[in-house]
Amino acid sequence: MPAIALATLEQHIATKRLEPVYLLVGDDVRLIARLIDGIEATVDPADQPFAVERIYAGEDGGSAMEIADSARVLPMLGDRRIVIVLRAERFLKPKRAGKPPDNTEATEAKDPEDAEGTAMDLAPLEDYVKKPESGTTVVFVATDIDRGRRLTKAVMAQAEVLTLTGLDGENTAARVAAREAAAPQVKADLQRLGRSIDPKALTMLVDRAGGDISKLRDDVERLALYTEGQTSISRADVEEVAAIATSVDDDFAVVNAMADGDTARALRETIARLDRGDSVHAMVGQIRWWVSARLSESAPERVKPALDALLRTDLALKSSGGDERVLVERLVVELTGKPIARPSWGGRR
Repeated sequence: MPAIALATLEQHIATKRLEPVYLLVGDDVRLIARLIDGIEATVDPADQPFAVERIYAGEDGGSAMEIADSARVLPMLGDRRIVIVLRAERFLKPKRAGKPPDNTEATEAKDPEDAEGTAMDLAPLEDYVKKPESGTTVVFVATDIDRGRRLTKAVMAQAEVLTLTGLDGENTAARVAAREAAAPQVKADLQRLGRSIDPKALTMLVDRAGGDISKLRDDVERLALYTEGQTSISRADVEEVAAIATSVDDDFAVVNAMADGDTARALRETIARLDRGDSVHAMVGQIRWWVSARLSESAPERVKPALDALLRTDLALKSSGGDERVLVERLVVELTGKPIARPSWGGRR
C-alpha cells in the first residue's frame, strides 16, 4: 500500500475507522507514542483490558507465531481488537549473525533471515499480514526497516505505512524536508493545547532543537507548562524555556547562527563541525550558498565584501595559505554581522 500522511492516520483515529495493518517507522518516539495512545483510545476504556494488547517483538510472548495468534483472537467485547507490535525492527530489520570465531566450525547453516544467529520462523506472521483479520488492527512500530526482507515486503504490501523520522534524514535534502514540516506540526500541537505562537518564536523554537526531534518535543511540553494560563507564546517565552542545542548533526547550525548575528554561537558550531571531521571546502561552499541565496535577499550591501572574503579564504585553502581551521573560523566571524531574516528550518525557502 502507498505511504500515508500523518493527517490521514489522525483522521482514521478521529473517526475510529482503522485499517487492518499499520506500519509506523521512525525515531520520533514522542509522536509515535501519541499515535499509539490514540489508536488504543478508539476502543472503549472499559473494553481495553480485553481488546488491546502490546507485544514486544522477539521477547517472551512476542514470537511471530504468538503475535499472529494474538491477532486472530476475536474481540471479546466491542467490534475491534488492537495488537501493537513494539520493537518490530527485530523482525523487520534484525541484526545479522556475527562471523563465527576462528577455528570454529558452524554446526548448521543459518537461515539468511535469522537474527543474531537465532533461527526465527517468521512465516506465521507473514501469512497473517497477507490475510489479516477484518476485526483486528495490528500496528507494527519500528525504528527502521530492511525493505529487502521477505516479512517487510509482506507488511508493506498490506499496511498503511507512516514514516516519522523527526528532524533526521539520510541526507541534507531529507533533513531540509523534515524541517519544512516541523514548524506547522509544532504549531498544531500548541494549538491543541490552547496556545498560539508568534512566528518568530516558532522559528526560534525549531532552531534551538538543532537536529534533535526529542529535544523539540520536550521543549514544546516545557513551553506548554511554562505558559499555563496564557493564550499566546512569545520569543521571550521560548528564550526562557528552550536552550540552544549545539548539534553536530545540524547541517544549517553554522549559517543559522550567522544569520542571527550570533558570532559566539556561529564559532561554536563551526568548531563542532570541524571536530567531527567535516570538509572545510564543503563548509565554505555552504557559506557561499548562504551569501548568494540568503544574505543577498536581506542585506545586499553585505554581499560584495562577503564574496571577497570567500574568494580570499578559498584561495588560501587551495594554496595552503594557513591552518584550515583558522581560515574557516576567521571567515565565519568576518561574515557574521547584524541578524537577517531566514526560514524557520534553516534551508531554502
